[in-house]
Amino acid sequence: MLFVDTHAHLNDPAFDAERPAVMDNIFAAGVGKVVEIACAPGEWAQGVRLAAAYPGRVACAFGVHPEYGKTFSLSMLPELASFMSLPCAVALGEAGIDYWWDAGTREEQLALLGSQLPLCAKFAKPAVFHARNGKQPGQNAYADLLASLERWDYRPARKFRGVLHCFSGSWADARAGLDLGLALGVNGTFTYKNNHGLRDTIKKAGLENIVLETDCPYLPPQSARGKRNDPSFIPEIAARVAAEFGVSLEDAAQKTTANAFELFGQF
Repeated sequence: MLFVDTHAHLNDPAFDAERPAVMDNIFAAGVGKVVEIACAPGEWAQGVRLAAAYPGRVACAFGVHPEYGKTFSLSMLPELASFMSLPCAVALGEAGIDYWWDAGTREEQLALLGSQLPLCAKFAKPAVFHARNGKQPGQNAYADLLASLERWDYRPARKFRGVLHCFSGSWADARAGLDLGLALGVNGTFTYKNNHGLRDTIKKAGLENIVLETDCPYLPPQSARGKRNDPSFIPEIAARVAAEFGVSLEDAAQKTTANAFELFGQF
């Protein structure tokens, strides 16, 4: 069985003391491919180095997370484009809308997103989207992100043109994303005891529309809550997906891996 972690932050300092051992454990667990998310200018070169250290196993998404928008200027777009042109690049991202943290106004965040999206068409790459609702009523990041993507004109040759990573929205959000050609990213939160609503939404979306991810070092599955996450937990997430959909682990692995390749291409 081949598993793919479509969203990891393995260059996070949480892994600095033992990164080679962590990587060995990931591959030993059957997770043969990982997409490293380099979502701040200071992370772009780190992503390239990680991919170079694990050719054929690690690919990268390059972009600017909304949290880093205040330190990003349009003059840096050519540098981002240069990273997007590299062989290790499989996507733009992660980029999007975050109302949980102080990531700027709605208009500022949409402008940051809009400045990056043309790179998808330029390099024929999908986008990894971040959406996190705020603490106050009306701070709906999914609604604002998806409304803005109604005007996004990138059309890839593959099935998916992007992914709503770490999906935590409603069925209405999921349906809108699917209508826009986006996959849904499923991670450790899918396994949490009381997350019945998310499981119901993902089952409605269908196994054919999801990809697996960890968002490590954050959001470990239920068995490891409170601990550092890493891609070796992907089989546990896949097992819960298989149980919820009533399929074998092998079928869940095969389908979600195929979906990952429909999103990013073979890497």
